[in-house]
Amino acid sequence: MKESRTELFVGFFLLIGLVILGSLVLKFGNFNERFDNTYPLTVTFDDGGGLLKGTDVRLGGVKIGRVAEPPKVNLENYGGAIVSLEIFDDFQIPQGSSFSIGTSGLLGDAMIEIALPEERNGKFIESGTIIQGEKTTGLGALASSAESLSNKGQVVLEDVRSALVDIGSAVEKLDQNILREENLQSFNRAVSEMAEALDAINNKVLGDDNTDNLRQLLNNLKSASIKVDDAAVKIGPILDKGNDAISSIEPGLKKLTAAAEGADKAFEKINDGSGLLNSLLKDQEIKDDVKGFIANLRKNGILFYKDSSLKDSIEEKPKKRGPFRPR
Repeated sequence: MKESRTELFVGFFLLIGLVILGSLVLKFGNFNERFDNTYPLTVTFDDGGGLLKGTDVRLGGVKIGRVAEPPKVNLENYGGAIVSLEIFDDFQIPQGSSFSIGTSGLLGDAMIEIALPEERNGKFIESGTIIQGEKTTGLGALASSAESLSNKGQVVLEDVRSALVDIGSAVEKLDQNILREENLQSFNRAVSEMAEALDAINNKVLGDDNTDNLRQLLNNLKSASIKVDDAAVKIGPILDKGNDAISSIEPGLKKLTAAAEGADKAFEKINDGSGLLNSLLKDQEIKDDVKGFIANLRKNGILFYKDSSLKDSIEEKPKKRGPFRPR
């Protein structure tokens, strides 16, 4: 009897433990959510890393849905992941809301965060809508950024390493070619010679005697310039009178210019063969008449002038013979 009673107590406590264990499994496994009514949404992300089936979808920190199945590759452009969501019917998401991948908890579990728009139009996202997700935020974004920065830092370190190698070779060449002992001695010699030349210039060229001579030359130039200014003042009235004389000469110059132009026109007529002068110069008969006239003036004078050309012409005429008579 006691053994049966002990077995009954053991079985009773075992049943109570199983009930508690089952309730805990149902509680923490969210099995009750599987019986809630949901509507589907599809979100595309450039990177769907960290998302699993059952990942929470949160709005303002409150779970309003879950990831229905593991993300799939976007086969249209192979440029990201397609994530199917199940949103509880009790929640409606305003149009214009943004979907991004974030993290929750100390372990950094992935989740999908929904951010509401600043301005709302009173409409909500309908079931089956395909939405473009935002870039990854949270620890995942920091990790990817740190990875890219580390890669860039590696490249920079390699560049710095190569630059240091180039600097080392340049310094070695500088030490071997320029900073040799002979070059340093030549440089020191050139510096000393330059110092001696500067001392010579300072002592000889820039000495007190040369400085005094230069000062006296400048004073002479100054006094000469003053005299030149006085002479210019005196010459001014003379130049004014010269300008008046030039002004009075200008009408005569204009008349001479007009006469020269007339002579040019006359010479042009002579050269062209037109005008009386050209006729006198080129007509042979007129030349002969002029010569005869001058010869008669010399021979007979003005008072007893006779035209001998007419007499000569009469004498030159042949005598007429009479009728032919036989002998």
